[in-house]
Amino acid sequence: MNLDLNKYSFTQKWYVGSEIQRNLYKYLDKNSKYNILEIGSFEGLSACGFSDNIMDHSETTLDCVDPFILSRTNNKITTKCVTLKTEQMFSKNINLSKNLKKITHHKMTSDDYFLNNKKLFNLIYIDGCHEPEFIKNDMENSFACLEQNGIMWMDDYGGGGGKIKICMDKFLEKYKGQYNIIHKNYQLAIKKL
Repeated sequence: MNLDLNKYSFTQKWYVGSEIQRNLYKYLDKNSKYNILEIGSFEGLSACGFSDNIMDHSETTLDCVDPFILSRTNNKITTKCVTLKTEQMFSKNINLSKNLKKITHHKMTSDDYFLNNKKLFNLIYIDGCHEPEFIKNDMENSFACLEQNGIMWMDDYGGGGGKIKICMDKFLEKYKGQYNIIHKNYQLAIKKL
């Protein structure tokens, strides 16, 4: 998926060259309808990548869930580099993206979002809070609202000193037989059966 780096503003390059940016297109048809959920948006670069590359179908939507909790202000929620400007950069970047009118931002935690969500998704990207409880909840709640043949892509499988991998591996064991692994490296992606 292409991303015009001159068009957008960012302080971190996590998405640029990431496995999802390089490999997701192999599993998608850009002319198909997608209901996309993104947990953890930060400055919006992955959302802009989706908007510019796979959201051309008239009924495609993207729901971005990010509470923008400032770094080191909440002991239970891990946030990386979130400052007062992060949400502004997210909004600015989204407003520059190709399919901005199809994007909805939910400024809340993923746990709160899932309490009232009734929508099903066929593509979910999880890159939210890196604490074990949130990883477990995000994966289980996302899998519950993932359509059959839908893709759930998780960041940081190979990071976090192994604690993220342990959480994700527990999920894989619990739901064994209900998915196929389609990508496994630093990131992890599954397709629901």
